[in-house]
Order: sequence, then C-alpha cells, then structure tokens
Amino acid sequence: MPNVQRVLLPDTNQSPVHILAGVKVADRLCETSGTLEVIFLVPAKASLTSGALHEALGATIHTKLVKGVPVTLPSGAQMRCETMKTLKWVSKPSVLIAIFAGQDMMDKIDSLQNLVAVVAVPWTPDAIENWNRTWSPQVLGKPTKSGKSAASANKLIADPIVEEAMKSLTSVINLGTAVLNASDDDHARRTLRILRSRNHQEPAENIKLWAIKNGWLPKAAERLETLAEKTFALRSKPKLDNPVHAEQSYQRWMDATKS
Repeated sequence: MPNVQRVLLPDTNQSPVHILAGVKVADRLCETSGTLEVIFLVPAKASLTSGALHEALGATIHTKLVKGVPVTLPSGAQMRCETMKTLKWVSKPSVLIAIFAGQDMMDKIDSLQNLVAVVAVPWTPDAIENWNRTWSPQVLGKPTKSGKSAASANKLIADPIVEEAMKSLTSVINLGTAVLNASDDDHARRTLRILRSRNHQEPAENIKLWAIKNGWLPKAAERLETLAEKTFALRSKPKLDNPVHAEQSYQRWMDATKS
C-alpha cells in the first residue's frame, strides 16, 4: 500500500475517548484528501454491540452502524461498519479506522488495496507493535521529526547486503499473490542460502516486516520469515546448487551497497 497515511493513537486502553478521537482523525483525513468513504473496522459483530462503542459513538451513530446504515461525517464522507469477517476488499478510495486493533487485524489491512489512510486504535498499547515497527506511523500528539519522514524512521534490516538481497528478490517475484508460487519460493530459498553461505544473519521477523513494508502481502512475508528462520539457523554453510551464479548475485548485492 504505497503512499498510505498511517496514524496511531497510543496508549488507548480501550477508552471511548480514543475511539471518538479516531473517528475525528479519519474525518479530517477525508476532508484534506477528498476521500468520501470511511470504514469503521471492528474485530467482530460482538465488538460493535459492546458498551464501550455505544458510549463513544452515541446512541444515534451507534444504532445506525449496528443496523448497517452508513453515517455521514462532518466532512461529508460516509462511514460504514465492517468486521474482520465481512471486509473482503475495498473497492473505492477509503480511510479505515482499525478499532480494538490487534496484529491480525493490521495484517489484514496491509493486504487491502485502495486505502488512502489507516487510523489505528489498538486493543492495548503494545497490541500492534509489529505494525508500528514496520510503518513508523504518525503518533497522534507527537510531532514528526524534521528531516526524517515516517516511512524512513525505522531501518528494519541492519545488514545492507541482506537488504540489497531482499530488494533483488522483491524485484523478481509476484507480489500480487498471498502465497509464494513454487518458483518464487525456490528463488527465496536460493537468496537466503547465498546469504547464509557468506555468514550473514538477520532476525527473521525483521525480514518479514521489511517485506510487508516493501509490497509483500502478509502471508507471503510470513513464508519468507519461515524460510529465513530455517536458513539462518543452519549450523554449517549450505551447499549452493550453482556457485558461479551465486557469486555473481552476491557481487551485485555488494556493489549495490556502494552506489
């Protein structure tokens, strides 16, 4: 999801005040971007009928959302409610509010298209830590550091050669599918084995987060994480099928770090 604005409401503790703040932030984002659709995403239907949401939204808005009736926000945008089960895709440019968000919800959001912005209201302060590490969202109430964009605030892969290898892999695989096909899976294995043969190590979770940030769908990124975990855990250097090609690939990655 390139060029998506991401906002985090920190330390929410499931407070009705923060839920209402999330709606207001989404409304402002709609006003500034000209977006006409807002998705109020909750984990399940039972979440919508909880007392906390009734208190936060007020009886009129809450009743409409429960009945599946869109609510018109001050910006003119229409806000509808969806659950993790009902939200399959997003057909129009939309701002999404993730209510009581956990990492599984954020993984689902990362796989969606047509999102203009995401406003995250987590279940607990650390419930979406991986999403926070991946995207470095704007934290409500904290100014953005000058000269440092949110997108580049966190460097997820410390080893520059590993990062170049992941860029090379990303450029040749099919990013449009949630499951790696056999060819892409083999390509990922070869890339990781070359890195391990040169004694490179990187936490597998970091590789997964980097992949998601760079266009991989979450399920495919999880597969890459599994492969990385297994490969970097090998006690001895793996034997490479084509040493000459492996050497050429490694040299390209090294050269790319110098450019």
